[in-house]
Amino acid sequence: MTSIRLLAITVSTAAALAVAPAFADPPHHARGNGPPPHAGGPHHRDAPPPGWQKKAWRRGERLPWAEVDRRYWVDDYARYHLREPGRDRRWVRQSDSEYLLVEIATGLIVDALHR
Repeated sequence: MTSIRLLAITVSTAAALAVAPAFADPPHHARGNGPPPHAGGPHHRDAPPPGWQKKAWRRGERLPWAEVDRRYWVDDYARYHLREPGRDRRWVRQSDSEYLLVEIATGLIVDALHR
């Protein structure tokens, strides 16, 4: 009789543990709210990628090396009404309205223009 009782307790405990995750809260997107704003995708095409934060850069700060990359350089600075960068400096475009004059060797921001 005790073995039947022990088996019944074991089976009921296993069943209770197997069903417990079903009572957990569903994730944000499963509640009909769509993906979170940082997820990108079809609902938020213009959202920045995860981990990217918009920052207001200032003179004297250092730009991360990934953002001093050649693909962000503005070579046609006259087109954007920017002064000539000078030796060992480049204009780096951060957004449609933000341009940074950066020392290429150090990443130091010499000037920041917000238009």
